[in-house]
Amino acid sequence: MAQVDPDPSKPNLGVEPLPDIDFNIRAGNTLVGYTTIDEIRRSHQARYPGFPLTEVQKLEVQAQSMAKLYSLFCRLQTNGSKGETTPEELANAKNSLRREQQRLADELNRYLAGDYGVDAHNVKKAKDFEKWRGSHQPFHWFIEFYGIMQSGGFDAVIGNPPYLDLRDLTTYTPRGFSTIATRNLYPIVLEKCQSITAENGRQGYIVPVSSVATEGYLSFQRVLTQRNLFASSYDDRPSHLFDGLDKNTLSILLLGKKPIGPRDPVYSTRLARWNAEERETLFALVRYSIANEQRLPGCLPKIGNPIEASIWRKLFERSRPLSVSYSAAEENVVYYSRKVNAFMQVLDFVPQVRDGKGKLRPPSEFKTLLFDSKAEAAAVCCLFNSTLFRWFMDVVSDGSHLNRREVDNFPFDPKATRTECPQLVPLAKRLSRQFQETSEQRVMRYKHDTLTVQCIIPRHAKSIIDEIDQSLGNYYGFTDDETDFIINYDIKYRIGQDGEDDGEE
Repeated sequence: MAQVDPDPSKPNLGVEPLPDIDFNIRAGNTLVGYTTIDEIRRSHQARYPGFPLTEVQKLEVQAQSMAKLYSLFCRLQTNGSKGETTPEELANAKNSLRREQQRLADELNRYLAGDYGVDAHNVKKAKDFEKWRGSHQPFHWFIEFYGIMQSGGFDAVIGNPPYLDLRDLTTYTPRGFSTIATRNLYPIVLEKCQSITAENGRQGYIVPVSSVATEGYLSFQRVLTQRNLFASSYDDRPSHLFDGLDKNTLSILLLGKKPIGPRDPVYSTRLARWNAEERETLFALVRYSIANEQRLPGCLPKIGNPIEASIWRKLFERSRPLSVSYSAAEENVVYYSRKVNAFMQVLDFVPQVRDGKGKLRPPSEFKTLLFDSKAEAAAVCCLFNSTLFRWFMDVVSDGSHLNRREVDNFPFDPKATRTECPQLVPLAKRLSRQFQETSEQRVMRYKHDTLTVQCIIPRHAKSIIDEIDQSLGNYYGFTDDETDFIINYDIKYRIGQDGEDDGEE
């Protein structure tokens, strides 16, 4: 849309024509096709080792010829706006460019099909080639944006890539990507985007928070940290970034230039939470902090300020992970739920669940940890109910589930707490008693049955949890400010979430 003052003395009353978008908006499969001439060379050398690159050189000459036609078309289009090019000349140039581009695309498709085991030159297998081309929809950045790719790639790439389990991708299988191990489509798309972005280019994406918080996405994190990375993360409670989505804990990834020499720092924010009325100031209040201390596999820690960075460092000064304290003694048990809400669900007893006939049945979500003594189990029960551990979960996880990575690697020695903070044992008893006394029996109706569940509401025990955090602060050597930060961490969002911290079915 253009707004000008009409001038009868100028062609088209002085209104500049809208640009021809045919060669700026393209359709195809981002993940299937050649990005650069070097990819074609590598493919040729892998398939025909020792043979000359004659075919590749021919393709490169064709691409250069197409690029000249594109430059001519652009020049004629610009001159056309000045009245120096006739519509017929412009149409002829456009048709010539389309024919040359299609001819080269057909050549590249036949060549690429060989990488997928399809013989495009065998007339008897022509149907196989057409089927492959229809399912894979190849898109060759090398020719579609020849000038841009020859100059090093795009200056800016932005997007919201598709979140799709690879098991649901039935029309084709991505090949040659290091991020296939993530088993999701969006990391593969972003890996491809890395290859089409100039070294000094910028990128911006909206992706699930699992991208920076899940061990299964370690290969993707390696791709991300090949460039300067700024990652901000956003919870979906009490408010979320996008309406209409059931679960959308997200990260916004901003990638800059490739670092020169040693890797530049990774910057992150805390896991942001906000109420609906706070949305207008959400992005204005984003603050980044260096988050290079990646202590857990598959985790770019979500740390948003120097206090959190200090707490993070002091935690891992206790280098002994909890996993070395596990035992086979079945009588000293800590039960934990994988579900993560405003508070953790960690108990020294099994909450009651009764079916429609009043018969007890085991809760479906509780896992167990075993220790040598009751005192050790009590200390661990306190730890996992603490606000410190809930903060830790925000820093390292996807915010949905407590996994063994977080449990096993947390730096905590329950044996040492016997002398360093013995008050954890009586605190554990008080906490368990409070959980029992303030629990509620709630009826939950399902298609297959009606269950009566003993729901634990940890927020009623917040004062005891504060005492636990005070003791843990002493154990880890936190300053008063650091302990105060932990005790009050996200308190206005956590305490107000009625029904969000209930027991498990």
